Formats: sequence, structure tokens, C-alpha cells
Amino acid sequence: MDEHVLAGYARPFRGKLYMHALGSHIPLRLSRSDDKFSWGFTPEDDWLQAGGQQDSLVMDFHFESRGENRLHYHISIPGNPETKKLGVSRNGYLGFYWYAEVTDFWKIEPLHLSAEGLLCHLRDHRGHRVGAIPDAPHHSGNKVYLLNVDEGQIVTFLLKPTN
Repeated sequence: MDEHVLAGYARPFRGKLYMHALGSHIPLRLSRSDDKFSWGFTPEDDWLQAGGQQDSLVMDFHFESRGENRLHYHISIPGNPETKKLGVSRNGYLGFYWYAEVTDFWKIEPLHLSAEGLLCHLRDHRGHRVGAIPDAPHHSGNKVYLLNVDEGQIVTFLLKPTN
């Protein structure tokens, strides 16, 4: 693994992830129960999605270890009094959990280090890459994508440290 990647990312840090598609950086957001016109089930907040008008949310990347070409992290949203941790639902969707015990780490697979940050794949603890599924219709009128490790178009991400 590149020594510059190790020096900048093989440590705990606070940062933002963006879905990198068609030459642009699409911010990540948390879902809200009023995002859809009709969910077909009782909606919940805090599924990780890509799209919208606001900047990506800030996340803490708690460095766990490294593999031959992967960096392992526990990912959370800073908060009081407890921290929301990134996990995967039974259907493969990414979401932040308050109370569920999230013990599995996430893998960052570095692809290219640039002046903007680290282009990478985000993988779950099994090594499955995160894909994007269009979430339509979306109440906001914006293009929004659900993130999933079992389905969807595999996407790359831009990881930008903020500290």
C-alpha cells in the first residue's frame, strides 16, 4: 500500500465520504421518514444515502487495522450522549444504529490518492463493495441513491479528512 495513503489514513480521523460518479462528488446524507411519498412500510430515519443539496455528514473513522490492500475502520457519527455506528441491515442496506450492537468493521480499499482526498471502494467486513440503487420517487425531487452491499451498481467514493 502506498506510504502516503498509510501516513494520511492508517489512523483515526474525522472525515466526509462522497459518492464519486460521472466526475462529480455526490454528498452522503441520512434518510428521513418523510423522504418518500409512500414507503409501503413504517419508515425509519438514518439509512445512509447519496444525493441531496447539503454537504456530506461528518463521520469518525476509528482505525482498527490494515490488510494487504485495505484499511479497516469502525465508522460512526459523533453525537451525545451516544454515538451512531454504521452497520448493515438484513437486506444489505447501510444505516446508522443507536442501539444495535455493531461490531463488524468497514474496509476502505484505496484506489487513487488525489489533492481532494482518497478515491476508494467501501466494503463491508465480508469484502462486499457498496453499490448504489436509485431511490425514486424521492419527495425532495433530487436524485437520491440507497447504498447497499448486496445489490446495486458498484460505486467509488471520495474520502476527505476534515482534521
